[in-house]
Amino acid sequence: MQKFRVLLKVIIVIILLSLFTTLLGYGQEREAGKGQQITVTDLSGRQVTLKVPVKRVVITFNFEEYIAVSGQDAFKKIVGWTRGYWKGRRQWIWKKYTDTFPEIDDIPDVGYAYKGTFSTEKVIALNPDVVIMAKFEKKIAETAIKQLEQAGIPVIFIDYHAQTLENHIKSTLLLGKVLGKEKRSQEIVDFYQKQVNKVCSRLEKIDKQKPTVYVECGWKGPSTYGNSYGNYMWGALIEKCGGINIAKGKIERWGPLNPEYVLKADPGVIIITGSYWPKNPDSMRLGYYANLEESKKLLKNFTKRPGWKNLTAVKNNRIYSIHHGLSRHIYDSAAIQYFAKIF
Repeated sequence: MQKFRVLLKVIIVIILLSLFTTLLGYGQEREAGKGQQITVTDLSGRQVTLKVPVKRVVITFNFEEYIAVSGQDAFKKIVGWTRGYWKGRRQWIWKKYTDTFPEIDDIPDVGYAYKGTFSTEKVIALNPDVVIMAKFEKKIAETAIKQLEQAGIPVIFIDYHAQTLENHIKSTLLLGKVLGKEKRSQEIVDFYQKQVNKVCSRLEKIDKQKPTVYVECGWKGPSTYGNSYGNYMWGALIEKCGGINIAKGKIERWGPLNPEYVLKADPGVIIITGSYWPKNPDSMRLGYYANLEESKKLLKNFTKRPGWKNLTAVKNNRIYSIHHGLSRHIYDSAAIQYFAKIF
């Protein structure tokens, strides 16, 4: 019961930090010079020239960071985004946003490169000043990017997925520069860096054996092993917070581990990430409208997998859940604090 009280606290922290990061950005800030042309280096190492501050934005990932940096006019600047993905995969979060900003449901959907639905034609027709994409989309969307650049539309890549302090900072400051919100982006970076450094400095003083950790996206439910993560996203967070990720070296980015390997690795800690995936009723459920008792039951169902009763983590009751949306974001300092505590 104590561990599930911790889980409830984590859910509350997620909500508060998400709102804090987003809503605190609604303060006024004097914008950079109108129409000033600058050259920036994005997170893929590309040199990109564009006029700032931008007024028309297409964005395909990390909407939360864009909104936090941009402030009260954030949605007025978005002329296109990956609406279908966000609305379909983050339904409770989408509802929370649309309750406050109903107009976002009318912003055109440009598709999602990772799913092969990104439409260059739609983007060009929207005439944006910039297209902001996550770095992991670069290889997938190479042809589309060339077409956009040929049409005179600059594309920049940000990278929160690597889960490094350096890339989080660079990505946030890049958004600030492009949006004419450099002061705000620096404030966010300062807050984030302070939270992360507080944890890391304490971890350096701890001298104990690191636990082996298995993390899995719980969207498929107990019947099918979902994605685990190499030195990326949740996997990188595990290593940063004092754990040993059993998927490191087995998976480059994300993908399911062989069930036999998980049993053989016998992790000391298991983390099942949750969200709201209504197509899979047995999936791990966490978020704004989650019911604690239901979430506890869903998490327990994972321990009933073949062979799991013999795992060290299950025998020692060290199986936890955390919201899947809490990695690869500027507010993942909450996940860092939680992992450091349970490891």
